[in-house]
Amino acid sequence: MKKKPLSFLMFFCILMFLGICRLDVSASETLKEVSYTTPSQNVDGEEFYDVSINPKLGFTDNWLEDDNEYKVAVTITPVYNSVWVSSGSDRENLATEPLMLKLINEKTNIMCIYNGEYLNPVYDNDGLISSFSQTISSVETDYLNAISFEVMLPDAYDIESIFAEYGEDLPIDSVQYSVQFKVTASVSLQSGVSPVVKLNQTKVSGYVNDIFYLNGIVANQQGYFKIVKATSSNSSVASVSASTGKITLKKTGSCTIKVTNGYGMSASFTVTVKPSTLSRQRSSITCILGTKMNLTAKGVVRFYGIPKYTVKSSKSSVVSVGKSSNQPIIRGKKIGSAVLTFTCGKKKFSIRVKVSKAKIVLASSVKLNKGDSRTLSANKSSNGIYIKKAASTKGLLSVKISSNGRSVKLYANKSFSGTYASDKVVVTFNNGTKKTIKVKIIKTFSLKDVKIKLKRSYWDGSKACLQYTITNNSSKNLTKLKIYYSGVLNEEVSGYIKLNSSIPRGKSKTFTTKLDYFDFLDEAKVKVVSAY
Repeated sequence: MKKKPLSFLMFFCILMFLGICRLDVSASETLKEVSYTTPSQNVDGEEFYDVSINPKLGFTDNWLEDDNEYKVAVTITPVYNSVWVSSGSDRENLATEPLMLKLINEKTNIMCIYNGEYLNPVYDNDGLISSFSQTISSVETDYLNAISFEVMLPDAYDIESIFAEYGEDLPIDSVQYSVQFKVTASVSLQSGVSPVVKLNQTKVSGYVNDIFYLNGIVANQQGYFKIVKATSSNSSVASVSASTGKITLKKTGSCTIKVTNGYGMSASFTVTVKPSTLSRQRSSITCILGTKMNLTAKGVVRFYGIPKYTVKSSKSSVVSVGKSSNQPIIRGKKIGSAVLTFTCGKKKFSIRVKVSKAKIVLASSVKLNKGDSRTLSANKSSNGIYIKKAASTKGLLSVKISSNGRSVKLYANKSFSGTYASDKVVVTFNNGTKKTIKVKIIKTFSLKDVKIKLKRSYWDGSKACLQYTITNNSSKNLTKLKIYYSGVLNEEVSGYIKLNSSIPRGKSKTFTTKLDYFDFLDEAKVKVVSAY
């Protein structure tokens, strides 16, 4: 095996190192930079004095929640435009002393309001402070604009102590100076996620009048990754809106759309617009007499974009044709055939349409027990036939048509007297044909159909009496009933009453029952618990 030269291995290692470094750079890529100089501050150093600095590090406002954390690096450099320090008649204008301006910095403190920490001094080669800096980690989005700094400037006492530290005991009479602050700050993602705009596709093509949306093209639209700015190199070919995310294709041609997210990162993709057109998918079709057919919905004609076209029928008395929302709609008017001719620009094609009589299959009669339901299918009817309307003639049935119009469900949920009842449901199809379904509703016995109503409770001089009426709406004659009663005397009373009396179906009968109590029943209640 031939050995690879050492130079090749070194080159490979360098490439790997650069690749790793590139990943680190991407992870800490600067999202925002701020650099400015504050207005001059005129300071009377006789009293303590401070200055507030807020670099406003937040991004463009975005209503979507942003869960990222950020790293902020800031440097603040005081720049003294003029300094006047005097010590009576002994030493005037001590600001001319060597190193005075930099010495003053030794008594300047800068604190970050966000975390309450003091910025670190940055020293020159001569060992004196030139500026102050700090790196703040794990800052949430909402706090970027809240990061501010308070500069505490030296007063006369502080400056006097400087001289003492350098071996001179000079009482300072007055201190006045003018100072500005050079502020530089940068914001990068703490998590290491790249803030760049990622595209699902770099080339988009469509037809005139088509509409696309950015959320189908841009990979991430959450938080500050959301697109806040979008421009088209030729808005007459394709226009774009960042607020709606909509791209509208207007005329044939090509253009470039540039999008920018909340981090200020941008990406571009090309849009190619082709002329709208249509094509024939089937050369012949059958239409049911009296029905309508949408040719694009049925896959007879395919649209590309929103084309301008004309369509004519060779026999409008057999097949009429029109448009609805630019879709071709035909209607079979009488049995026969006709030819449809489509013209779109230079493109032309024909489709033969045969109009045939509808085959409608639906049950003509059905039996239902009261409380049950039944679904009747029309699926064996001709294609294109569906139920348009269905209604009960006597109102004893509830009727519901399926979403595709190919079945109807009957609910026998209405009350009636007797053991059975008859009703009819008239079903109207989309071609105008009507079918009548005869429905026999059979009432099975239910205790709910036996109604009892208390008329009064009273004392007849010897016993407590209950008078009540029983109505038999069930499906059979009743001969035996059991009734539960309850009421209040000095305490609650209750019991059962057994009746051996015939009550024919559909009839009512009133009964009086005597009970062995010494007083009338207040708040009496009665209930049928069994009936045969």
